[in-house]
Amino acid sequence: MSLALAPIFADGMVLQRELPVRIWGVAERDAAVDVCVQGQSASAVADEQGRWSCTLTPLHASDAQTLEVRSGDERVALENVAVGEVFVAAGQSNMEFWMRYDQDADEFRPTCANPRIRFYDQPKCSYPGQTEDFDYSKVGIWRTATPEDLEYFSAVGYYFARGLEMVLDVPVGIVGCNYGGTKSSSWMAPEHARVVQPEQVAAFEEQLQGLPYEELLANGRLNKTVNDKGYATWPAWNEFFLPQVRMEEEGAAFMASLMEGADDDAGLKPGMLTPTKDAPGALFTYMVLPIAGFATRGVLWYQGESDDENAGAQARHAEALRTVIADWRAAWQRDDLPFMVVQLPGFGKWAGMGMDAQDWPTIRAGQEQVADEDERVWLCSIGDLGNKYDIHPKEKKPVGERLSLLVLRHLLGVDVPADAPRCVGAERKGPWVILHFEHVAGGLVIAGAECNALELLSDGTPVPFQAGARGDRLVLAPNEPIEGPIEVRFAQDNWYRMNLYNGAMIPAVPFCVTC
Repeated sequence: MSLALAPIFADGMVLQRELPVRIWGVAERDAAVDVCVQGQSASAVADEQGRWSCTLTPLHASDAQTLEVRSGDERVALENVAVGEVFVAAGQSNMEFWMRYDQDADEFRPTCANPRIRFYDQPKCSYPGQTEDFDYSKVGIWRTATPEDLEYFSAVGYYFARGLEMVLDVPVGIVGCNYGGTKSSSWMAPEHARVVQPEQVAAFEEQLQGLPYEELLANGRLNKTVNDKGYATWPAWNEFFLPQVRMEEEGAAFMASLMEGADDDAGLKPGMLTPTKDAPGALFTYMVLPIAGFATRGVLWYQGESDDENAGAQARHAEALRTVIADWRAAWQRDDLPFMVVQLPGFGKWAGMGMDAQDWPTIRAGQEQVADEDERVWLCSIGDLGNKYDIHPKEKKPVGERLSLLVLRHLLGVDVPADAPRCVGAERKGPWVILHFEHVAGGLVIAGAECNALELLSDGTPVPFQAGARGDRLVLAPNEPIEGPIEVRFAQDNWYRMNLYNGAMIPAVPFCVTC
């Protein structure tokens, strides 16, 4: 077995600074392996299967190094290796969403060239041998921010890296580990998925139409275009739906034309989608585990939309998110691995695909719950950025920038406002309702004539009111006297577009209080 490193270790990569750096690969059985970079070295001996792994002590930030690996007469040298900050950008399509389709891409493309901002896209795989079934030559490589390669970057990942590099003045590497339309059950260990998200697992098994999944795998019957995630050319579906919002009629017409003449290959049952990405633990097994241990400062997590597809799965989202975090931490062997969780914004109906939101408020509440109970999880609020008629908001710049602020403050010790305003209490003073908030640097701001997504109810009936921001308080004045308890609801529907911010223009977190 020839000397080789795991695929993520390649020319142009970024290694994490200030943390131990694990390097691994394969070599001849029992062979000694030496790894050298930045004047230090580490050694390992390959096991019976030829696998080896070693750990370098923390490296310092640098722009261009050579990482050399030797075993006997064999030598591998990786060039243009940078050392700086590394983050895994994970989740489903809104994290996957490429700069090619971002609404601000044309503004940034001409001047984006920056050798310190780099991106690696982990191949989207959900079954063994998938990369041999299709052309995967354009993924699984390290790219640098250039006008030519910018379109391949995760938009959220790019804006995050840009914001971080501008402040820290060190290289920033983004490892994209994301896959559109995926459920939480795919991103955790298979044995956990069946317990934590049984509705999702049942829906997957129903799509198999009685054919054992193991038979599909064993017989190699999964080579279908729905599984082509190499993107040797940009898929027609992406090119139609991602650049702009599509309405019902044009979406239906496009889908009809796309399906016209499509045949069911590999002898599968008519209509079977072979949804390999929905197999319990598939993405954890074939995407996460191959890169687990690659040194990183933390994980940027944007997932949850597909947990709305199966009734009952929404209420399990908090436990599912906890399980994903725990399984990833176990895979990285880091109990303190941080997660920056993007809270889902407002959404009503994906008009072009004819899909309605079912219960996004429960998913959002689950995301907030996990962030509240885990001191190494932080919540990124983007409640001002949703799109009522498209599950893919086209504006990713604020998402990436807000994530960068959270990282700067909570992981890197930079004194910047980063957290979203949160209601921490309510009281009655005469005819007024006073809501108290934390994380209000610069004071609360209502960006408009009235506060959107805010309701005041008496005995379940909405009551007209006026709202005004006063420092860290939001003062509500009902238009009529209210004797009994008052319920205040903020952003508790599927669709809303909030406009309540702190001075850093970070939108508030949804809440519901009674006083």
